[in-house]
Amino acid sequence: MKPDDRLILRTVVPLLFYLINVFSFYLLLRGHNLPGGGFIAGLGSALSVILLSLSMGIETAQRVLRVDPLRFAFVGLLISFVTALLPVLFGQPFLSHYNVKLKNIPLVGEMPLGTPLLFDLGVFFVVLGVSTKLLFVLIRALSGFTSLGEDEHRRYAAPLERPIESAGSRHDEPPAPTNGEEVEP
Repeated sequence: MKPDDRLILRTVVPLLFYLINVFSFYLLLRGHNLPGGGFIAGLGSALSVILLSLSMGIETAQRVLRVDPLRFAFVGLLISFVTALLPVLFGQPFLSHYNVKLKNIPLVGEMPLGTPLLFDLGVFFVVLGVSTKLLFVLIRALSGFTSLGEDEHRRYAAPLERPIESAGSRHDEPPAPTNGEEVEP
């Protein structure tokens, strides 16, 4: 498909990206009282990144995030763990939650806030980070590139691991022969 053929898609997706993320934020905020929450909000935001990467390219999607998606996952895991463990430090059971109701908020009225929202925020970041990283790896592999970039390979791969695919090879070409070489420990 030529770039000119995707004009409508490239025009509509940036608007959809923001609309989907606003809706995901809404799902995140209402989730600890009603159906929704961090998991479905994280999937919604990951969907917006999928749309962006399909219309604009994976490089644009990675530029929009500005941070490695696994860092989102790590921060989310840290937030959820601290939220779950904090009550233990005060002699309460693990995962005890506390709520406060804010009253007289303009345009909203009464709004409940509490530790379930923090826990959901952590889940949101974990789901967004992991699903987005998986998306980026799959798109790169299906596009014929190596699944991990050079800096990502150093960060995430085992020291003796070598990529299955060769750099720049297309997915319709057979992989290069390995000549039966084994990796020595």
